[in-house]
Amino acid sequence: MIIAYTYTDEGEIEKVELSAGDPIPKSTSWIDLLDPSMEEDKYIQKATKIDAPTREEMDKFEVMSPFYKEGDSYYMTITAIQKMDRDYPEGTAITFILHPKFLVTLRYSRPKAFSYFSSRALRDAELCESPAVVLEGLVESMVHSLADALEKTGNEIDQMLIDIFEKPSTLSEIRKRKKLKQDNEEEEVEVSSSEYYTDLIKRVGRAGNLISKVRESLVSINRMLIFFGQIDESRYLSKKELRNQFRNLTREIHSITEYANFLSQRNSFLLDATLGMLNVEQNATIKLFTIAAAMFLPSTLIASIYGMNFTYMPEVDWVLGYPFALLLIVASAGLSYYFFKRRGLL
Repeated sequence: MIIAYTYTDEGEIEKVELSAGDPIPKSTSWIDLLDPSMEEDKYIQKATKIDAPTREEMDKFEVMSPFYKEGDSYYMTITAIQKMDRDYPEGTAITFILHPKFLVTLRYSRPKAFSYFSSRALRDAELCESPAVVLEGLVESMVHSLADALEKTGNEIDQMLIDIFEKPSTLSEIRKRKKLKQDNEEEEVEVSSSEYYTDLIKRVGRAGNLISKVRESLVSINRMLIFFGQIDESRYLSKKELRNQFRNLTREIHSITEYANFLSQRNSFLLDATLGMLNVEQNATIKLFTIAAAMFLPSTLIASIYGMNFTYMPEVDWVLGYPFALLLIVASAGLSYYFFKRRGLL
């Protein structure tokens, strides 16, 4: 799909979908290539005289050589994130081709930042004033999208901290109730301790995965801005206001990166706290079995003594020997229970 954003005679921005062979409007400032076919790719290369990389080349450039110049155009490939509202977001490569007349974006995904900027550009024609302005607007939308994702993740981490430290200490007596939505109705089900902590660890893992992908995307965007800053500013950044916008964008990326690092540390603490609380519960379970074994140890000893097959045992021929042995067993168990209860171990 080839989408061109061009100025109309009234000075407004018009979104035009082009087919292979259609002439590119002269007042076009942004050409968006969304999952182009082989035919569309060849058409753009011929119409704009730029060498648009393939999907495989984009993935390769993303790691090896994301920024380079070829002819009059500058090629910049960054790592973006799509499906951030799902459990496992995906990283994707997006290439910006800065031509003196227009900006070409090549992508095989649909990040929400592009849709958001497209809607803004159709309302405000100044956002497509020049290729550099379009680039700044797109990068700003992507950075804001990453910041929103980090904010939601921070709120999720706050909720997980509450879930960990406010959880009932004895799930055998007070079970945590979890709400599940089935057929648009809420149903309460009981969850065991292992299920409760397994769910928490999964949530911590998903939060950590999102934070790492956001940091990766921020690093790639920051590298692109550094490369863009080395380009002749008089050619693309003729206005002082636009230069200041790029500088502010760089500062914003640095601050968001610091916030991502802070969330990463909190997430690591959250994982350690979850594993620590899980160990505490496991130790409490082991402690219960240990006390139970110790409580019945005297009774086991008495039963073992009277289970010996010696010929001469005074109580063997005693009429009250069996009741006496049972009484000793019950009394020893009761005294052991009283001892552990008095010590606060039960």
